[in-house]
Amino acid sequence: MSKRKQFEYVIQYTKVADKFFKTHEEVREQYEDAIKELLVGDHPEKVDVKRIKGKRNDYYRIRLGEYRVVYAIINEKIVVINTMLAGVRGDINKKMSGLK
Repeated sequence: MSKRKQFEYVIQYTKVADKFFKTHEEVREQYEDAIKELLVGDHPEKVDVKRIKGKRNDYYRIRLGEYRVVYAIINEKIVVINTMLAGVRGDINKKMSGLK
């Protein structure tokens, strides 16, 4: 059993994502736990994460039940997770076209 390398990471939120999480604190907790599992956990394969296809292929989404959270990784050494969007699946798909 090998230990995974420990490193620092920071999760940032856009205004849109932060607004969603203010009314859905339980989803924020699930999201932060999922990111922690992906980066430093023993079972990252348990997190339902996929790379976004098309023009936004540098973005990823995590599925948390009926909710989706879209994020991007900004730095490789001290990892910065920039959380772009959060919401139900249909809403996220519509809002993706508005991302820069």
